[in-house]
Amino acid sequence: SPDISTLMNKRTEYGGSSMGQSNAAVRQWMGNPKRFADLFNATVFNGEQVIRPEELEPVDGEEDILLTDKNGKTQEVHRYRDIVMKWKKDAVLILLACENQAKVHYAMSVRNMLYDSLSYIGQIQRMWTKNVEKMSTAEFLSKFRKDDRLIPVLTLVFYYDVDQWDGSKDLYGMLQWSEDEKKNAVLKEYVPNYRINLIDAGNLEHLERFKSDLQEVLGMIQCRGDKENLLKYINDRKEYFQNVDEETYYVIREFLHSERMLKENIEKSQGKETVDMCKALEDLYNEGIVKGVVETLFDCGIEKDVAIQKVMQKFEIPREQAEKDVESYWR
Repeated sequence: SPDISTLMNKRTEYGGSSMGQSNAAVRQWMGNPKRFADLFNATVFNGEQVIRPEELEPVDGEEDILLTDKNGKTQEVHRYRDIVMKWKKDAVLILLACENQAKVHYAMSVRNMLYDSLSYIGQIQRMWTKNVEKMSTAEFLSKFRKDDRLIPVLTLVFYYDVDQWDGSKDLYGMLQWSEDEKKNAVLKEYVPNYRINLIDAGNLEHLERFKSDLQEVLGMIQCRGDKENLLKYINDRKEYFQNVDEETYYVIREFLHSERMLKENIEKSQGKETVDMCKALEDLYNEGIVKGVVETLFDCGIEKDVAIQKVMQKFEIPREQAEKDVESYWR
């Protein structure tokens, strides 16, 4: 069974360095204050521009917390959150967090509950000072004064896999209940629920509520299952997609699950590295067509040299390129 570290350590959840690199690309892109504010404004405040980027301050999401039991035994818990920002509005401070999910996490309700609880525990530990002359016995035992107040923590789960989220969105959905619904109704009066704030990127409505380039990219995510529709979407928005920065290029590659878009497509434009995503996606689309043709020739029992000739003729490409394509997809 998973221990606390397994639930919390996202870097080893799905294994491999590529997953860590992919998550880093998404974390860096989503951590831009303009996009981060836009994400919360669109989903929490229905598009109203409540959070301003200049009101956000990044917070280190990596922290060690020491938990001590009644016997004085101390356990270290390492907390690692993807993106955390302090939001100060009208002298009220709130912690905003975003967890990026490349895959469904079926224990997400428990894991997020743990994240948020540890955020509050960390606050209590930082607020605590042993000034015993100014506190009651109950306050000393609680390590929390009667008038102390915690900063609210609001966490969003940004899920961007191709498949729709099919896990539970709250704690109740993870619990084994009685077949007696009347009994369950009574129990639910006393068993607290915990709901995750899920953003299923591929199935979002009201994209018009997004005011940053999140709108363009989220719209692109919703088209990724249909290559022709995706190309049309990208080409209809050439002003944006013909000149995206390198950071956006890498996150688009991650969202589309298309690592075959190569870095060679990146070139200097206006003093910075940019990518023409329209061309990159057209190349990717054409590559898919070539792959299909080569696999069909293979399935039909065509000899490799004949297949090379047919690929040369169909796509009007040099023999060297045709040989490379056939070699890549020949099974």
